[in-house]
Formats: sequence, C-alpha cells, structure tokens
Amino acid sequence: MNRKLERKLIIIGSVWQMLSGLLTIFVYGSYIKSQSNGIQETQFAQMKAMESLFGSLYSFAVTFGLFFVVIGLLNLYLARNFKDDKVEVKLSFWFILLGAASYFFMDFLSTVLFLSGGILALAKNKTISKLHSQIEQTN
Repeated sequence: MNRKLERKLIIIGSVWQMLSGLLTIFVYGSYIKSQSNGIQETQFAQMKAMESLFGSLYSFAVTFGLFFVVIGLLNLYLARNFKDDKVEVKLSFWFILLGAASYFFMDFLSTVLFLSGGILALAKNKTISKLHSQIEQTN
C-alpha cells in the first residue's frame, strides 16, 4: 500500500510553512522596520523606547519566521522518509500534533493539510498491519 497522498499533503503543507516563514521574515519584518523608521517629532527618550520596542518586534518576527522555515524543512525530510508498506505510528502522530499546533497559530491551511496527512497515515497503518498479519498467518 503506497502513501503517495499523505506524502503530497505533507509536502504541500511543508512548502506552505516555508513560504509563510519567508513572508514573515521578509515582508512582515521589513514592515516592522519601516514603521520604526517613521517615528519623528518625539523626544529622545521616547524615540529610544520606540526603537527598542520595534527592534524586539522585529526580532520576534524573524525568529518566528525562521521557526516556520526549519519546521517546513524538517517536514519535507520526514515526508521523503515516509515508507510504503510499513507501519509509521510516530510520524503519523507528529503530523497530527503539528496540525493541532498550526490551529493555535491560526494557520488553517497547514492545519487541514497536516491533520489530513496524519489521519490518512494512521488509517493506512491499520490496513498495513492487517495485511502483514494475514501474510504471516498464510506462511
């Protein structure tokens, strides 16, 4: 039994995560930086406080984007190692957990893709284990 559909769902989800991370880093991070440059006509202390605030927001946005890129790369690697005709319980639960975490990050596309991939993988695990047990009984 092949796992082509799960692999495709997970690869699409991984590419989406990497794209989302790169957009967060370059588009949102640049937007935050440009907002900090537009501060004028304030006192020196207020200007330093605003620079510090926008610097912290920029660092958070870049770190969050890098997190998404790294998770996307990890999932691409895991999707490539998703074996046909083998029970993959840990990977299935990883993708379900990742889909649930994506829900809390309000990334609904990743939620649907990873939950679908994980649930399909779990369903195929059951079929694969039954096929293996039938083969062992005939031998």
